[in-house]
Amino acid sequence: MGLTGGGFIALLFVMVAVLFAFTVWWWPRGARSGPGTLAARIGLLVGTQAVTLLAVLVAVNAHFEFYSGWDDLFATNAAPAKIKHVMAKAGGPVKQIDTATIKRIGSAAAKRDPAVSGATEEYRFQGQATGLSAETFVLLPPQYYQPAYAKTKFPVVIVLTGYPGHPTALLHTMHFPELVRQGERAGVPPAIYVLMRPTEAPPRDTECADVPGGPQVESFFATDVPLAMAAHYRVAVGRSGWGIMGDSTGGFCATKIAMKHPDRYSAAASLSGYFSTIQDLTTGKLFDGNKNLANESNLLWREKHLPAPPISLLVASCRVGEKTFPENERFLAGIRPPMKADSLFLPSGGHNYRTFRRMVPATLRWFGVRLKAE
Repeated sequence: MGLTGGGFIALLFVMVAVLFAFTVWWWPRGARSGPGTLAARIGLLVGTQAVTLLAVLVAVNAHFEFYSGWDDLFATNAAPAKIKHVMAKAGGPVKQIDTATIKRIGSAAAKRDPAVSGATEEYRFQGQATGLSAETFVLLPPQYYQPAYAKTKFPVVIVLTGYPGHPTALLHTMHFPELVRQGERAGVPPAIYVLMRPTEAPPRDTECADVPGGPQVESFFATDVPLAMAAHYRVAVGRSGWGIMGDSTGGFCATKIAMKHPDRYSAAASLSGYFSTIQDLTTGKLFDGNKNLANESNLLWREKHLPAPPISLLVASCRVGEKTFPENERFLAGIRPPMKADSLFLPSGGHNYRTFRRMVPATLRWFGVRLKAE
C-alpha cells in the first residue's frame, strides 16, 4: 500500500474514527479505579492521538509531495542519477549594483586557507537596472585563490531555490557547498556558484516575470545579477561561461531565463521544475491580462511557436512521485535545434531536498563540460 495512496490515507482516518468511537463507548465502562484501568485510559488516549497525528501527516505529505513513497521516506531509493541523451525533433542526437556588502562565512573561515578549501561569501547587493535587492551566497573554488589562476575568469552557475525558499536552505538543507567540493575532488572543473532564491519581491511569487507595474524579476536575473557578480568577482564575460539551475520554481525560472536570454546564459538545468507559469494567490496577476506576455512566459508555448534559442538544457525529474513528470516529458519531446537537451530521470523520489540533492552531482558534471573559463 503506497505512502501517498488514497487507500492508505482512508485506512488511517477509518482507524481514527474507530478508535474515537471505541473510546466514547468504553470510557464510562472503564470508570473503575485501579492501575490497570488508568493504564488502559492513558494508552487509549495516546493511541488515538498518535493515529490521528499520523493520518494528518500522511495526508499533508500526499498533498505537498514531501515523500513520494516508502522507499523515499526510508532513503532506499538513493541510487545516483544518470543523464540520458534525448533527440531533437528536427535534427540528430543532442547531449543528454549600486550597494553591496561581502562577508566571508563559516565557523572557521578565518583559519582555513581558501587556496585549499575554497570559500563561501555572503554577498548582498541592489540591482542597478531594477532596484531589487538580493542576499546571495557565493561559493568560490580553491583555484580562485591560487597564483596559477590569477588571471582566470571563472564560469558562473546561478543556483535558485524553489518558492518561497531562501538561499540558506541550499547551504544547510541541500548541503550544496559539500556537493560542490565533492564534485571538485572528482574532477568537475572549477566554477563560481551563486546561491539565490527566485523570490526577489517576497512574499510574492513572481515566477521570475517582469510584472507590469511591479517587480522586474526577469530583468534582475538577466541584467543585474551578471553586473553585480562582474563588479566584485573574476567571472567569465561571455555567455559560454554562464549557467543557471534551480529546483521546483527555481527550475522553471532557470529554464525560462535561459530561453529568453540566451545572450547571457548558455546552459540551464531544471530539477523537478515545470514549464508553464503558475498563477494563484501567491502570484497575483502577473501579466495584467496581457495574453502575449503570458504566452511568452509559458515555456511549452515558446518551444512550439518561437525560434529555438541556442542553449543547452538539462531536465531532471522523477518517473514516480513527481506530478510534473509528464510535463517534463512533453517539453523534451518538443526540443528543436539549435536548442539541445539532456534528461536526468530518477526512478522515484519526492518533491523535496533529498531528491534534489541526488540530482546535483550529475548536474554539476553536466555544467562542467559546457561552461568555459576565460
